[in-house]
Amino acid sequence: MRRHGTMVTAGAVPQCSPEVEALLAATAERLLGELDEVADLLIERVEQVMPHIRLGDEFHASLISVARSSAQLLSTMIRSWTPPQVVPPPHDALIWARGLVGRGIPMDDLLRIYRLGQAAYQDLFYADLVAGDHDPALVTDAMRACSAFAFAWIDAISAPLIEAYQQERDRRRRGAAAVRTEAITALLNGAPVDVDVTSARLGYDLRRTHCCVLLWTTDERAADLPGDPVDDAVRHVAEALGGHGRPLVHHDGVDECAAWVACDVVPPDAAERVARRLRNARFRVALSGAALGVDGFRLAHREARRARRVGRLLRRAARATAYHDVAVEDLLLRDVEAARQVAASILGPLAAGDDASRRLLETLRVYLEEGQSLARAARRLGIHQNTIAYRIRRAASIAGQEEPGAKALQAAVLLAPLLNDEPVIEPEAPRLDPG
Repeated sequence: MRRHGTMVTAGAVPQCSPEVEALLAATAERLLGELDEVADLLIERVEQVMPHIRLGDEFHASLISVARSSAQLLSTMIRSWTPPQVVPPPHDALIWARGLVGRGIPMDDLLRIYRLGQAAYQDLFYADLVAGDHDPALVTDAMRACSAFAFAWIDAISAPLIEAYQQERDRRRRGAAAVRTEAITALLNGAPVDVDVTSARLGYDLRRTHCCVLLWTTDERAADLPGDPVDDAVRHVAEALGGHGRPLVHHDGVDECAAWVACDVVPPDAAERVARRLRNARFRVALSGAALGVDGFRLAHREARRARRVGRLLRRAARATAYHDVAVEDLLLRDVEAARQVAASILGPLAAGDDASRRLLETLRVYLEEGQSLARAARRLGIHQNTIAYRIRRAASIAGQEEPGAKALQAAVLLAPLLNDEPVIEPEAPRLDPG
């Protein structure tokens, strides 16, 4: 679009008439002579809009410094009408962006500081343009050109600032993760540790009572969700358990982690609570019981691993599996193939896999889970008690058992999911604990 000798193209430095370039250069030259005052005004605007970044004299001084260098570069480029894309950002601006990570200032604030600074610089530039005795049409063209140039500048500088910030954040995370992994590995491998020193390194009090949480997914889409879905899920689990303070989280890949939650007890209905909190997530969870101190830290991890193993083998549809709910299954599964053979032997034709057998086996499973109560089983399945009683008798008869509550039959019903698939390949032990 051409107007009064100025061609403005979105995202690019506009083509200007010689008169507009001369006016812009003169204005930029005057601002270059007042850089200290310009920097003060820019940061005054930023701190008015963002009072939460008033973090003391040292940080204020760093803001002034980066504002001065940025205003100097921007004015210099406008004076010579040099495209911002060809000039690297000020070195101290990149250093400053990296320093924000250590102060806990989010990247959104970094970008907002620069956008506010850009707006304040434009206001100063406009004020200088209109203060002179120039043709109004020429001033309008110069304002339009300055605006396009400033937006091209902020677009050009944002990418390297973001890259510097992300690199520093990733570097710090890798360093913190390495320290955390080393300390957790030593703990789980039984190495002697100084509790106070290790607690400080982890940022987590090892003298507490812990519940260990293993969280994983096989859904690759989870990694594409906004934010950090694993950390979000851990937070929800900790809230469901009534945890105290921040959980200790160790990522074992993008979509798997181990976490320790400080809590006094693990509620009896912990699995149900967690499942409700994660009903819209794509994660599965294994929970330990509550255990105290360093030894409890290790025990909780072992229990969570065992709960996860039971969940993968016998409760594949369950969102969450708590160890105190599956301790018996854990004992029965110490030898998976032997457990499979025992289940097949006891259930006999009841494990045939046809619709009628599956219906009888499911009814028997619910009946046993409901404490051999016909009434509760009927309510849960939504069918009459007489139908439940018939199916139970029929299931026991097919399995060759006189009593549906016989211990051998109860164990076989627990192990029945092993008979539905091909032989199970045992999951590898987590890298954290090779034992």
